[in-house]
Amino acid sequence: MLNTALQYFLEVVDTGSLTRAAQTLHVAPSAVSRMIRKLEEEHQTLLFERHARGMVLTEAGQLLKAYARRATLESERARAEIRELNKVGQKLIRISANQAFGRELLPRVIARSLSIEPSLRFELTCLQSLEVNRRVREGEDDIGVSYNLSPPQGVTVQYARKMPVFAIMSPSHPLAQHKVLSLSDIKDYPVALMGPGSTIRFMVELCCMHENIKLNVALTCNNQEGIHTSCMDGGAIGFSSDLTVRGLTERGELVAVPLSNPSLHQRNCHIQTMADRHLPVSVVRFLNLLREHMEAAYNHPAWQMAAIQSDTNR
Repeated sequence: MLNTALQYFLEVVDTGSLTRAAQTLHVAPSAVSRMIRKLEEEHQTLLFERHARGMVLTEAGQLLKAYARRATLESERARAEIRELNKVGQKLIRISANQAFGRELLPRVIARSLSIEPSLRFELTCLQSLEVNRRVREGEDDIGVSYNLSPPQGVTVQYARKMPVFAIMSPSHPLAQHKVLSLSDIKDYPVALMGPGSTIRFMVELCCMHENIKLNVALTCNNQEGIHTSCMDGGAIGFSSDLTVRGLTERGELVAVPLSNPSLHQRNCHIQTMADRHLPVSVVRFLNLLREHMEAAYNHPAWQMAAIQSDTNR
């Protein structure tokens, strides 16, 4: 349904080259070049800067790219809903998320969704928050789930919730039986921290700076599973939202203890979709399931008691 000129334009955007775009489209490079010139004449502006390294979008080109991505998604939505009426084909939902959400929470909700609607298909990619926001903003993914200290820009926020930071550790750790902890209580024990760029590391380091605390950082790792293993088998203390380690705590592999430092509780979870996009019915249904799952988790009596303990000791 997307017109030919915009299809050719997006292919040049994706490949960065007229020649490579032509190869993908199985047409002559001159045909691609002609379509790009046609668009530039229509809009009376350059869409690309021609460099030795390839075709680079101008500011006007970036605007047209956002429009074309949105138009492509609308076209895909229409086709999917037509197929759904006929009960044929399958619907693909693309999700990008921080590692913390991609390890357990999202696979659980995806499994529940598939049990209700087996024809769905999912692509889940784990990324840092800025990249999650970019991919959703530009239409590469249908849904983004990320931690942020402020709302992500250029997207529609479908759900937002403050997610307190907990200390996670083995049930046999000397601090595991505490109802609540502070960073001062933790400072003499080995700590496992996520790598630079994670919101949780930023908050922990900021809190330590403000309160003049020096943690014993035994491990820095950019992989959540590495952190969890270090906590379970190496006696380290990590930091996490309790929701994203719920499966591990339910199985008794880890314990999540509330932290009393107020500055550790400024992080929010945001579920985001592309701005101004009319969402496919299947995406809306999945968003509803995801919101319900998160609300149910935070309405659980055990979590509410932990939150009360944390608030009482701040």
